[in-house]
Amino acid sequence: FLDSGWYYLRYLSTELDDRPFDDARVRRWLPVASYIGGNEHAVLHLLYSRFIAMVLHDQGRLPFEEPFRKFRAHGTIVKDGAKMSKSRGNVVIPDQYVARWGADTFRTYLMFLGPYEEGGDFRDEGLAGPRRFLDKVWELVQQCERATLVGNELQHGIVVKWNQTKKRVTEGLEGLSYNTAIAALMELLNALRAVNCAERRIVKEFVIMLAPFAPHFAEECWERLGAKTSVFDASWPSWEEGLTVEQEMEIPVQVNGKTRSRVRTPRGAPEPDVVAAARRDPTVRKFTDGKELKKVVYVKDRLLNLVVRDEE
Repeated sequence: FLDSGWYYLRYLSTELDDRPFDDARVRRWLPVASYIGGNEHAVLHLLYSRFIAMVLHDQGRLPFEEPFRKFRAHGTIVKDGAKMSKSRGNVVIPDQYVARWGADTFRTYLMFLGPYEEGGDFRDEGLAGPRRFLDKVWELVQQCERATLVGNELQHGIVVKWNQTKKRVTEGLEGLSYNTAIAALMELLNALRAVNCAERRIVKEFVIMLAPFAPHFAEECWERLGAKTSVFDASWPSWEEGLTVEQEMEIPVQVNGKTRSRVRTPRGAPEPDVVAAARRDPTVRKFTDGKELKKVVYVKDRLLNLVVRDEE
């Protein structure tokens, strides 16, 4: 068991018989950038591997004390709320699901189950959601294929959602938050469908961002969009930071603590402007006309509450 505490050193020099590892290779490749494992690794394997690294460092054999720069513990996937075991007969056999749903639906479902560090509850009926998502993506690609116009003027809301998605997916992948990255793609897809938008620039970048989760499906979509090389040879999408923030906000308006309507105002609008917009709203006026405004509670860009009472 103790030997596993320094395997990362030996892996660099497995052909050597005269010494356990090569110092030059250690300096070039170590310490390990990222260590991923279960919670048991944090209290067992890491205890020994860190101890050995510190001892070798004290002896002048290693230029570092900590062998791993970052550790991430993955969660456990259960089946219908119960831990998988052969005795329960609830072990998920991937081949069976791949045969029925396809590899990419299965992959997407697993990564969408929940936060990486928590795992998730695998339920057969849950695969229908990712399958519908991929079906809708296929429809979008086909719509883009049929489109004759390119470079159309895009609605500002779509441009913002597009840039937000590129940022969220990129950060989600880097942080192993695969479920939030997929959720961002789903939100963008819904936004595109809502306004019947199949702009080629967006669809191509959508497929690029989908590729890490559904690689085979994305390759097919990429080819349909006219590409001659693999989707994995394409440049990763970048975004404009200034276009990741909505310039207009939808503010809930309460009257005496009860939400009555919503008004759209510029981001960061001062309280008097938001109050004026609210008091012009027909629905709000039903509860404020003929009444005295006693107090205004405004949480910037979040909430407006008008406290009124009947005039004496």
